[in-house]
Amino acid sequence: MSISDDILDIRDDLSDAVIEALIESGYRDLKVEGYEGFADPTPVNGHVPDITASNKKGILFIFEVVTKEFFAEQEVADRMRAFAEYGNETDAQFVVIVPEGEEGFASAYIEDLEIPEDSVEIWEA
Repeated sequence: MSISDDILDIRDDLSDAVIEALIESGYRDLKVEGYEGFADPTPVNGHVPDITASNKKGILFIFEVVTKEFFAEQEVADRMRAFAEYGNETDAQFVVIVPEGEEGFASAYIEDLEIPEDSVEIWEA
């Protein structure tokens, strides 16, 4: 499946909003894949996260920014499993960020992947 340019634009706008919110919330060491002015995140279990940052307590957060259209991609399933597994093995937190109104869809998708509920948080932006 190929993701349309319109969907990619929505995802980019969502990523911009997330980056701004993380900075305003005091997250540090922000790394963003493919964004000018930010270093790329370090690979996690063989996959590069969309965004990584540490909160004020120093806990690493791994963020995956997706719309429901991305859930058809095998790569997204592989990434989510890898990031959830890493979070379970460390003190890192894995967060999936979706557009407002898509939390239920994301929750069902994660359940279908058999990722335990306590291994991932879903945030709407």
